Amino acid sequence: MAESSFLSQTLQSITATKTREQDKRRKTFEARKANIIDEAQAAVDERARLQVLLSGFNQLSSSNKGVWYVDEDRKNAVRNVSRYLEQSQRDPSVSSSILCGFEGGFRKKLDQESQRFNFADLYYRLLGEWTDPKSEPIVRPEPKEEEFDGSFEHIEKYNLQNLKDKFSSVVFTALDTDEVEIDAYMDSFFDDDHAAKILEHIRREVALFARDFKARTAPFNRSVLKSCIQALLTNDLLNDDAKMTLSEFSTNDVVLDEISDVLNLRFSDLDDWSWETDGGMYYEPRRQANGKFRIMMDQDILQALFLHYIAVSWCQELKVLFRRLPDDPKFWKSPPKLTSDEVDRHRYFTWSTPSPPKGLDSEQMNTFRNTFLLSSMPSSLRDGSDPYGENNDESDETKTGMGIRQMLLRQIATDVIIRRALHGDVAVVQSDLQWYATALPHSTLFAVLRFWGVPEDWLKFFTKFAEAPLRMSATPGEDVRTRKRGIPITDAFEKLFGECVLFSMDVAVNRGSGMTLIRFHDDLWLSGDPVRCASAWGTIEEFVKVLGLDINTSKTGSVYLSTTSRDAELVAKFPKGAVCMGMLKLTDDGDWTIDQKQVSAHCRQLQKQLGQCTSIISWVQTWNACMGKFFQNVFGKPANCFGQAHVDAILETHANLQRELFDSHNGSVTKYLREQILHRFGVEDIPDSFFFLPEDFGGLGLQNPFIPFFVLKDQLLKDPRERITDFQKTERKNYGEISEAFAALTDSERQRRFKKIFEGNENFAALANDPFFSFEEYTLHRESYSHQLSIAYQDLMKKPSVQNIKLTNEIKPWFSELKHSHGQGWDDLSSENKWIMHLYAEELKNRFGALSIVDRNLLPSGVMKMLKRKKVTWQLILWD
Repeated sequence: MAESSFLSQTLQSITATKTREQDKRRKTFEARKANIIDEAQAAVDERARLQVLLSGFNQLSSSNKGVWYVDEDRKNAVRNVSRYLEQSQRDPSVSSSILCGFEGGFRKKLDQESQRFNFADLYYRLLGEWTDPKSEPIVRPEPKEEEFDGSFEHIEKYNLQNLKDKFSSVVFTALDTDEVEIDAYMDSFFDDDHAAKILEHIRREVALFARDFKARTAPFNRSVLKSCIQALLTNDLLNDDAKMTLSEFSTNDVVLDEISDVLNLRFSDLDDWSWETDGGMYYEPRRQANGKFRIMMDQDILQALFLHYIAVSWCQELKVLFRRLPDDPKFWKSPPKLTSDEVDRHRYFTWSTPSPPKGLDSEQMNTFRNTFLLSSMPSSLRDGSDPYGENNDESDETKTGMGIRQMLLRQIATDVIIRRALHGDVAVVQSDLQWYATALPHSTLFAVLRFWGVPEDWLKFFTKFAEAPLRMSATPGEDVRTRKRGIPITDAFEKLFGECVLFSMDVAVNRGSGMTLIRFHDDLWLSGDPVRCASAWGTIEEFVKVLGLDINTSKTGSVYLSTTSRDAELVAKFPKGAVCMGMLKLTDDGDWTIDQKQVSAHCRQLQKQLGQCTSIISWVQTWNACMGKFFQNVFGKPANCFGQAHVDAILETHANLQRELFDSHNGSVTKYLREQILHRFGVEDIPDSFFFLPEDFGGLGLQNPFIPFFVLKDQLLKDPRERITDFQKTERKNYGEISEAFAALTDSERQRRFKKIFEGNENFAALANDPFFSFEEYTLHRESYSHQLSIAYQDLMKKPSVQNIKLTNEIKPWFSELKHSHGQGWDDLSSENKWIMHLYAEELKNRFGALSIVDRNLLPSGVMKMLKRKKVTWQLILWD
């Protein structure tokens, strides 16, 4: 698909202007260069030839003329050689060979300048192809393939109709659940006095907030609207046209003031709010970045701003209240710890106090509270809070859904290693709720909201929101029906309503089994002791049954590992299915392996999608999105808990991918692209650097999927299990040393220690004569207090440090020149670009005379920025 609609007319005009300018420069340069070469050829000797070249070179306009650093260097080169030439007229020691060397150098500079102009021309031709709506696909489908598969459009329409039919059958049919039963079920988790007081406090705070929030006068202003707009621009609620309008609103204070007035009037009459649409709210299938279709409501912009503000304000309040529950040690059940008597015995034998704040359990609980808990609930009006977001902020993983999922993956992998080593068995359970937001029963939703104390006037508003008048037809007023089930997805209300219900599951699992459930909205994860995992899974099954929800069996599975024989009764309690995150799969041996079956399926789809690209640049975009980003995420980010073997497996998988994608080109992406450019543009002899060089320097910016892993290679533990083995050896050694120290105590020293710890407590009177406590007692509940185990856990959770390519003195000046000509030097480059630039430095310098190909002044920077922001989606015919 051509991208002409994606570029504004202004950017297209700028690009065309720069194209004409560089083409004019190129033709002028080549004509003058030809004259210079002809004059030099006609000169009588080497001195005369060099004089002609010097004079011509000095007068030529180079592609990067105007960069003072480059201009000064050219001027100095001409001045120096002119002086040497003058010396040669009187000094015989300046030989002909030296002058010929200078001549060759200037001829090479002229050829390098030609190369820069030629590749600038190619660059613009590539941009022209990218914006041309008539561009042809790179690979045309074979007739046989069409006969076998049918047309792509037919398959897509068939699946989309299935999706629409399924959606309609769910949302327009009510599923009535027993609100009394739900209330009683949830109330059972607050059955003691302390829990009852907590629940009473939450309800009181909710009622107070509801009253005060409704009483706000003129809550909308420029600042509030700009925050709401920023959030709506980062999620998928609105279509592209609406987002463009919103973006324009954000910079126009007059418009913002007018919108504020309208929304403030609407808020003052909240009890009479309605969707205000006789034609019905249009629901349309939209393709997401992962290629799957989701049915999305096409909301009015003002309505979206209004509802976002209300939903997020409620989210902020409830998030604060809900977070107090896991912070309360009397309410939230945690793994077993040493009793006070056990602590005293430990102190008596070791003369040290086990400290829970230093333990593994405390660290994981802090991560749960600060990162995983209610992570999809917005904390501010600006927060899109997308738990499934694909953007990965490497500087802070907790800011993105992708980053949080990678953290969880590492935690589970580390848990498996530690628990197997220390206890011999471990279980991991993964699940997901089927069509959760789409199929959420309204009776369940309102029962839960009532339970948490939401007053009736707000429930009436929420009911009007949930029971939206919907139409599946693009024609306003056609077949409008009232929604009876589910809530809009990607809306802030999805996070508000969805998390209110699912946090109730968090409470149920913890109070029922003592475990802490890790969630990403409706993605569910359990890891730890098999008995408690089985109990927690039983609670989840009971919860979904009472609340009228459904388990997605296709995304549900478990792995139960044991160093001995597995308990058959426990095995029967766990759900069947695989445990996967992305394309990383936990095997029955406790290893994480890449699911090659999934890889092959995606490889075949990628091959088709690349072939459908109508330009080289769109091909590069698709490649970068899939090979440079998608696969990096779904294979799992490298970490010590996966070891060096994981990185090796990723590299081998990428090698296999390229062999499969480019089977007829020896697995080489560059050979394939060279062939395509030759076929489409008639240009040959393209260096590798042109493909991989960043766009800022005149390359195509093709991402090399191997480099992100080579910069990490050999920075990881070879065998993660050895880290826990080392801990166990240290633990055993410490026990032996403490035992020897205790045995060396005199009777009087032992008696003084006894009195200081137990202070005459008769319950421990016999302890003074007991033998030193066993290793089993010494290590009892070590997860709650062992600082050394906590350090081992942190080591396994660590991501590898990057090992940058070292800048050599030989090419260091070239990067100084790059800093002056393009504003970026060595220190400004990413680790991957340092690898690329150093790898191709010699080729670039020899071919183009610099580390750049196209002058910064000629680069269409506006177009490139738009290009980088353009999202590429998988063209998979999938939906759920």
